[in-house]
Amino acid sequence: MNINIINNQNIKNIDIQKVEKISKSILLKEKGDGDYELNILITNNNEIAKYNEEYRKKEGPTDVLSFEYGLDEEVIGDIIISVEKIEEQAPDFGNSFDEEFFYILIHGILHICGYDHINDEDKNIMFPLQDRYFKELYNN
Repeated sequence: MNINIINNQNIKNIDIQKVEKISKSILLKEKGDGDYELNILITNNNEIAKYNEEYRKKEGPTDVLSFEYGLDEEVIGDIIISVEKIEEQAPDFGNSFDEEFFYILIHGILHICGYDHINDEDKNIMFPLQDRYFKELYNN
């Protein structure tokens, strides 16, 4: 397993080792170890807005985009996270920037692992799992 992390922003300090540790912990539990890669791009609103518009046909920035390629692929997915969007929304959820960043990272990884929240049944699986991973891994 290889986690490729690209931090192309200088707005917020990000604990890259913690990003890798949390990512690997979830992937080991959800997929197991193996010869695969996950790419994580940490960026700003302008950059994520370009991907959001090109691939989702939605205007403006979002907090996270997950592109799942399949758990049997060499590269299982790409995750793009906007630190600006996370900084904007963290107070709305009563979170610090750091808490919100890692909560959203976990959300993105779960999408790569095949989870979704399109309907209530999916939400009832994904969101409790996201909460559980956050509680287990964030402070460790």
